[in-house]
Amino acid sequence: MPEVSDPKADLKPKAHRLTDEQSIARLKDFGMGLRNQIETNEPPAFNVPTRTKSNIYFNERDLMLELGKKKSSRRFMNVAHLRKFMQSTVVAAACQEYMKQSRTVAKRELYYNLKWTLPGTHENVFEDDTESGQVLDDLECSLDILREQLHVNAKGRGSIYGDIDLKQLGDEFSCKGLGRGGWLIPGNVEDVEVLNCNADYILAIENDAMFSRLIEEKAWKRLGCLLVTGEGMFPRGVRRFIKILQEKKNLPVIVFNDGDPWGWYIYSVLKYGSIELAHLSNRYAVPKSKFVGMTMDDIDTYGLQKVTEKLKDIDRKKIREEMEYPWFKHSPEWMKQLKLMSEKGVRLEQQALASKSLQFVAEKYLPEKIEKQDFLP
Repeated sequence: MPEVSDPKADLKPKAHRLTDEQSIARLKDFGMGLRNQIETNEPPAFNVPTRTKSNIYFNERDLMLELGKKKSSRRFMNVAHLRKFMQSTVVAAACQEYMKQSRTVAKRELYYNLKWTLPGTHENVFEDDTESGQVLDDLECSLDILREQLHVNAKGRGSIYGDIDLKQLGDEFSCKGLGRGGWLIPGNVEDVEVLNCNADYILAIENDAMFSRLIEEKAWKRLGCLLVTGEGMFPRGVRRFIKILQEKKNLPVIVFNDGDPWGWYIYSVLKYGSIELAHLSNRYAVPKSKFVGMTMDDIDTYGLQKVTEKLKDIDRKKIREEMEYPWFKHSPEWMKQLKLMSEKGVRLEQQALASKSLQFVAEKYLPEKIEKQDFLP
């Protein structure tokens, strides 16, 4: 789509948290902008920020990935734009209706709810949920309304465990005393209230098996922290929840991931934001996060030479990619770690610490490193 500078349909200024009434008002303004163009015999069009890698930059001052100012037009009278134009108005209208009815749908439900054939044609509104998801992302970016505020939720994944009491949808509950698991963090956390919190920091953990190990060892009590896992890449609901806790309760965030290029990338997404959601970095990124491990230095410090894994070609490719990312280049400490990994030719998993003992990670590794503040930025 061509780049443009002046939007045909003006969008509202940014706001962090919107009520349903405010969100509906933005959608109505969006629709009225298009209606006004039609009534003045002007071909309807609106602009969408260009969400491509070329329009994303690393803000070194704020330590965030951010979206640039390039925009693309979506014009009704342009054959190449017509389908996306139609889809955008259909999704916007559906979300407005969901809010009016106080109903919330999953992304997949949105797709099926809007999966119908245009009258008199063989043309479907959406062929798959990838199409509907992309249109939803464009609206979220253009109108600066979180998907969750449009009443469309992503699937919940990830958990929290520790001395914190929460409230959602009128239900009050504690996130401790839940056996081997934790409270499942939903895709939409905008309405979660923090009633009570007795923790010094958040320990964000990549691996759900390590999360379970730390619960069993009562690490949350020993370390005075909240345990949070994303079960791999921290999903947006987990990242948003960590951000909310960090801001509301002024809790430091310490990240404990695998010592491989994938674990380090997962950390960078939590800290700086993601390329895909660069337009939401101010809501999801946690720039003050610190990384406790695993690192290449841990191999010699804790005698883990015999429990490393050899790098695969795909690992080496990821290392080379990360060494070109501005947010890694910005940090001499991280560039050193990436070079060390490449030179050693090995990676290090969190579970490698079990070679010492099952309680080693909770009784020595984490307490020792956190007390010394042996962190990477």
